[in-house]
Amino acid sequence: MPYVFITSSFPPHTANKIAKRYVDSLKEFRSKLRNLSKEIIPNAIKATTEGIESIGVHDIKEGKLEEFLVLIHQYMTNFHEIEGHRYQIDVRFKVTEAMEMIGLKMPE
Repeated sequence: MPYVFITSSFPPHTANKIAKRYVDSLKEFRSKLRNLSKEIIPNAIKATTEGIESIGVHDIKEGKLEEFLVLIHQYMTNFHEIEGHRYQIDVRFKVTEAMEMIGLKMPE
């Protein structure tokens, strides 16, 4: 199944609010997310010239993409009220899935 990349960015002066909201929200959503995906990268953080950036990657379980996307969007709404917080959710297909979409198979 596909990977879902969640990228968030926020200004450094909001880092404490973001961190607190992350911990509080995770309590509610983590077990639900684990039923739908395997967390490949929980969160990788870096400082940029634009602020702080975080990326997480989930390997979605078979048939669970739609349910995962609904849940991750619900989770991300917890950050809407924090000034300057932005996020993007990207679905990326594994190479074997992408090849099948165009009628090819990966060599064994």
